[in-house]
Amino acid sequence: MNHLRPSSSTIPAVALLLVLGVLGPACGRTQAKASSADALTVIDNPGGGQIVYGTLPGESSFGGGLATMLKSVHGHFGDRPQVGKFFQARGSDSVAAFFTLTAKNQGGKPIAGLVIVSMPQGSQPAAAVLYDEAARFPRSGPSMLLKLNEAWQSAARKAASMSRGPAATPTARQTTAEPLRMATAGDRSASIGLPPGWQLTSVIGGQLVASGPNGEAIHLGLMYQQIQDPRARRNPWMASPRGGTRPLVCAYGGDLFSSYVDLTNQVRQNRHLPAATFRLTSSQNLPPTQFEQRVIQAMYEVDLHDGKGQRKGSVRVGAMATRGLPTWAMTVSGSNAPVAVAEAENPTILAMIRSYSQDAKVIAGETKAVIDNIRAIGRAAQARAQAQSAANEAHNRAFDAHMDDIDRHSKSFQNYLLDRSQVQDSGLHARGTLSNPSADALVRADPNRYKILSTQDFLKGVDY
Repeated sequence: MNHLRPSSSTIPAVALLLVLGVLGPACGRTQAKASSADALTVIDNPGGGQIVYGTLPGESSFGGGLATMLKSVHGHFGDRPQVGKFFQARGSDSVAAFFTLTAKNQGGKPIAGLVIVSMPQGSQPAAAVLYDEAARFPRSGPSMLLKLNEAWQSAARKAASMSRGPAATPTARQTTAEPLRMATAGDRSASIGLPPGWQLTSVIGGQLVASGPNGEAIHLGLMYQQIQDPRARRNPWMASPRGGTRPLVCAYGGDLFSSYVDLTNQVRQNRHLPAATFRLTSSQNLPPTQFEQRVIQAMYEVDLHDGKGQRKGSVRVGAMATRGLPTWAMTVSGSNAPVAVAEAENPTILAMIRSYSQDAKVIAGETKAVIDNIRAIGRAAQARAQAQSAANEAHNRAFDAHMDDIDRHSKSFQNYLLDRSQVQDSGLHARGTLSNPSADALVRADPNRYKILSTQDFLKGVDY
């Protein structure tokens, strides 16, 4: 499906992609045994607008499903919807499009809305429409998306419970963030907000690992250190394994996600765990910190072969190297959850990540103790301790850069929905937000003066 910039909504990217991702698999499993007599369900949104959703027995194509839903909208309002181009969330079985119309049989009010159709393989197709008065839709749209998601998840849990019997366990939880309580452990160098059922499994040197009741996992501020580059001609760190723990070996400069998978499985091997099977679904480059040379944000699927089945995950990976040294380091911050609960847990996991912080005093104290000890055993060991201290600072900067990148792309997606662009005027040394037709006209008129900015060129506090 082609992507376009719809002109009638400011629905946040996270909310829209959440429903596009969940509507396909969740509703497909939920409605697998639905009959052709199933009727569409209508939900009145307290903040304004309506949600209509259900299965589409007999439909076999996206076009047919969209036509069915839009005909229903046409009949309800007495006007043919004006529909934008369709767009699709990567990796989902759903397509969607924004539309506008005039409610001719309801006083001529302008209406805006969104139509979504899912065609999950092996299950019945399903669809949903949400709409409201055009002036109110940018505010009510996000809440309606969440209600739609909750409705599908509730149906999924009910269907799964019926198919498994009384002893079944829920496959998903709520789609809003659960209440968090701040917690720390270990050397108390980092803290995080935990929802009920979650536990900290490791806190040391600013690095934190936590696990959830359904197999969810969060790992923040981790660093794979002293990674040996096998291509180095003379590598004094290359040594025989001690106590069954092998050194990490991986060439610097290759595909960063492949290196992450390789090193993760080496760490798992040292812990006597089976190698995990990864599949990359998407990846994008992020701005590196001053300590890193390259950074990516990757979305992936993984099977840890721990009995929990397939998982969905997200990870920020950074590469750090010092010229002249035969070793390098990798920074890692991410999360993963079993597929059955991943979509429902996304808001809670995001809230947990935002609550994560490091205690600079504890880390500084630990670093000082390490440095004092290293001074007693020689200059080489002292250099390694200083590298650790620099790495701890890099963790904070890397996490801040990650959250800033989320804000930057949120602004870019808002421009996408509102048919707008960020424009730079080199003559006046100014920037501004213009409609796409106006921006295109300025660039055509004077391309040496005007420039449409890409997302990575946005300035914080100016463009977003």
